Amino acid sequence: MLCVLISGDTTSQINGSFVFDGFNRTWIAYLPVDFNQNESLPLMLALHGYTQNGQEIMQFSDFNTIADTGRFVVVYPNGIDNSWNVGFAGGSTADDVGFLSALIDTMQDRYNIDLDRVYATGLSNGGFMSYRLACELGNRIAAIAPVAGTMTDGSLTACSPQKMMPVLHIHGTADLIVNYNGGFGNASVDEVLEYWNSYNNCPALPLIEDLPDLVAEGSTVQRQTWGPCDGLTEVMLLKVINGGHTWPGSNGVTGVGNTNRDIVASSEIWNFVSRFSLESPTGIGFSDSTGLRVYPNPATSDVLIVESAHPITSSDLKIYSMDGKIAVNQHVAVGSGKVIADISGLTPGIYFIRVHCAGNNLTARFIVLPR
Repeated sequence: MLCVLISGDTTSQINGSFVFDGFNRTWIAYLPVDFNQNESLPLMLALHGYTQNGQEIMQFSDFNTIADTGRFVVVYPNGIDNSWNVGFAGGSTADDVGFLSALIDTMQDRYNIDLDRVYATGLSNGGFMSYRLACELGNRIAAIAPVAGTMTDGSLTACSPQKMMPVLHIHGTADLIVNYNGGFGNASVDEVLEYWNSYNNCPALPLIEDLPDLVAEGSTVQRQTWGPCDGLTEVMLLKVINGGHTWPGSNGVTGVGNTNRDIVASSEIWNFVSRFSLESPTGIGFSDSTGLRVYPNPATSDVLIVESAHPITSSDLKIYSMDGKIAVNQHVAVGSGKVIADISGLTPGIYFIRVHCAGNNLTARFIVLPR
């Protein structure tokens, strides 16, 4: 039984605590502006780094501002002795998975959060904890976005996810605390992403994009995207070249080394995770169908061949972006089992194509590569 204590302004920032497993566990929650108890909003778990606390990650991540515009609740839990139990020998032995699961229940009971849209992110030790949640609490977490934290060697070996998991990983190549290439008991970024790419059955090769160097602070960002993967999942890496053990785009100092200013990690995280729920990506109420083939896939030209096992029975061919918006609405000939889609206006990325055949809506995913 939990005894929950709440204090603060119930319309914005709340300090709370409850006793779990014999320990008084504390947290800070933020409700977006004009929060309505009848509105079922997503929940973001923002997990601090080692020696830090919830107040600090709240300050440097500025998730509160994003929560106002993105319409989600964010909670900043505190680990016991400013750390999370992520599997390091000699580290914390607290039942943090159980605590965070209980915290989700508390947030749902008090603020009516959407249990299909609970996300986890964190810096360093909090990033490790995000991966542990993906391994052990995947039935409650829709997507994760670790920053400057990987998985311990033991956690990687023992990981037994309950479902496929969308993953956004942000990491600096010059991270001196959690080395990009692994060591000191933690797996490398490549090893961790290889595991999740394999588990999610993602394409072997990523879509690679070098992001603009907007601020000359000594680092740049490369985006690598593996997808579409099974279960409508995706794996993405924001590789901060010459970036340190920091939170890109942060308010103030968050760690050691270069802090990249070309991206804002918090915005990137919300833009990624908000596309996913335990049921399906937000705004996309369909999944891949059998009987529909698209090629070449990935697409590298301005046309896509669409073949169906049955004649097309509607003149409308629609292509959707990953956020569920219609990117192409093309009229095609009815009665044929093969049509050509014009994708000349699509930018590189992941899309869904839908046609109507024999009384059914058939869909397929495809990737557009830079042309």
